[in-house]
Order: sequence, then C-alpha cells, then structure tokens
Amino acid sequence: MKILYVTDQLYQHGGIEKILAQKINHWLTDYNYEVVLCTSEQRNNEFVYPVNAKLKHIDLGINYARNQSYFHPKNLIKSFFHFKALKKHIKSEQPDFIISVNFTPEQYFLPYIEKQIPKIKEFHSSGVTLKKPEGIMEKLKFQLFLLLGRYKAQVVLSADEKKYYPFQHLYVIPNFIELHNVAKSLPGEKTIIAAGRIASVKQFDHLIKAWSQIATDFPDWEVKIFGDGDDKLLTQLKQLILELEVPNIHLAGPSAYLEKEMQKASIYAMTSATECFPMVLLEAQVCGLPIISYDCPNGPRNIITHNQDGWLTSHNEIGIFAQRLAELIKNESKRKDMGIAAKFNVIRFTSEKVMEQWNQLLINIQTK
Repeated sequence: MKILYVTDQLYQHGGIEKILAQKINHWLTDYNYEVVLCTSEQRNNEFVYPVNAKLKHIDLGINYARNQSYFHPKNLIKSFFHFKALKKHIKSEQPDFIISVNFTPEQYFLPYIEKQIPKIKEFHSSGVTLKKPEGIMEKLKFQLFLLLGRYKAQVVLSADEKKYYPFQHLYVIPNFIELHNVAKSLPGEKTIIAAGRIASVKQFDHLIKAWSQIATDFPDWEVKIFGDGDDKLLTQLKQLILELEVPNIHLAGPSAYLEKEMQKASIYAMTSATECFPMVLLEAQVCGLPIISYDCPNGPRNIITHNQDGWLTSHNEIGIFAQRLAELIKNESKRKDMGIAAKFNVIRFTSEKVMEQWNQLLINIQTK
C-alpha cells in the first residue's frame, strides 16, 4: 500500500508535526507501506523530528506569505501554482490513499485532483471555533469549509469533536504516544511546567496571572513555560510578568529535550482557550506528571481522568486554577498518586492500538 501525506512543513516544533512523523515511521517499519510526504513550504529545513530514511519527500516550494490572508492576491496566485504542482506529483506517484494533515489551501482543492484516489482529511484543531457565518467573507470561508465534506473520510481526535462537523463520514481516532520506561525521581524538582506555541489560544497569560496569586506562598517553587511562536505576544507575556512582579516564572523558549524537563518537574499546567487532543498532555502522563488543566473544549477531558491523574478546573477561572495549583503543591502524596495513575491511564493511547485503528480505516475504505 502507498500513502501520500500532504501538509505544509515538518520543521517546526508542534503536536501535529510530531504525530505525523511518528505515523510515517510506523507505516514504514511496522506495516511496510510506502509513504510519500508532500510539503508546500519546507524551505530547505531539516525535519524537526526523526523520520525513517525510507520516506520519500517532495517539497513544492510554494511558500505562502503567512503574514497575509490566504485570500490575498499574492497567495491566490500561489494557490494556483500549488494546485498544478500537487496535481503533477499525485498523478506521478499514484498512491492508494492521500491524507491531508494541515490547514493550508490545498485542503480545499485536493478532492478535485485524481478523484479516483480516496482522500482522508485529518482535523487537529477543535471545531468549537466554528460558528454560524456572518458577513460575506465568513460565508465564503464557510462554503470552502463545506468542501471538506468531499473527502472519503474525515478523522477527528475525540467523540466530542464530531458534533462540530456536518459531514457523513466522520471517524474518531485519537493521537498516540510512544510508551517507554521513563526514569523519574519522586518527588521531582519544585517545578511547574507548561509547553506549547506562543499563541493567544494557549492563554499563557492566564498561567502567569494564576501563579502571581500564589507565588509568594511558595518561594522555593518555579514555573517554566516552553515554546516559541508569536514574537509580539512573547513580548507582551514578558511585560505582564514585569507588571505583576511575578517571581520565579521563566519563558524558557523551545526545547528539544522537553521530556527531560518533564521528568524533572512535579506538575504540568494547561490554561488553553481550546485544545483538540494535546499531545503534550500524553507526554506529561508518560513522565508521570499530575496535570491541572482548564476544562476547555475538548481535548483535556478526553485525556485527564478528573480526580485520578489530574484535575480539570472551570474554564477561564484563573482564581480557581490558582487554588488548585496551590492545593497540589502542598500535597506531595496526592502528586505521587496522580503521577502513578497518569502512567497507567496513558496506556489507552499506545501507538499499537491507534495505528491499527488507522490501518483498519484504510482497509475498510479500500474494500468498499
């Protein structure tokens, strides 16, 4: 079997990039399938995560102007060349399946290329942001969104997400985590860790504000936030820390060794506005970290078992989050019990179980 993945890039740190690299490796090694990765803007960068050498990689060099709307004339022209280049390579490769991973313009025109080849659309962000269109531009975007119904199948990451999509062929397949023995000393260092893109949806300002409410009560504890992204927002977060005079909180930048940082920490914190199925929570559980997270739509509640391996707190209630954080800091025994439960509960999301769901989906589509 031959699978062609279509995405924008595989050089930036992120959950989508990591799970894609892992899927590629499992298809190549465990299933002995051929895999082709077609990117639109790799920009001559190395892959950010290890990828099996048997992968065939094609970069189209479209390089959209990301500081402009995809409806900007410059990007509309690039979309035309993207269509032509993608059509050429798909016709040449003749894969058995094409899987669209990201959210760049090709997701809309891909169903119209080599129509006989089954195509699958993956959704990696929460559909909660979808809303009734108002205004000409929003209505146009919604009509484009409806084109995604032309895929042979659409895959969402949790049952909660299905309700947001008006498509007939929806399947639920979660992300997975690679399980391995992680040496973790208990108790860990007095560190609270958070990680993700520096983007407004991650609401790291909420974590900063929550910590500002309790930091003086725990002078020997610290908060580390790992990630890069929006430079303007990063500057705003630094300014917020200065304005609130928050001690012992660090914007630590990206890390290629996040797992090691998690192994040393004692608590994982998440204050996102929305999350689809955050890989970082699975990674935290593998490392035996108890998690405190907003009960935001919809990912955390599909991973965290409340009161067992972590706590889900009222969405966007900074004060309640701070109270829970203080409570867990004070209770070393609770942290230990939750960490043990986390390592047990994450077994639900092993690569073997999830990849077999993917393989079965391909077989079912192929035999219809």
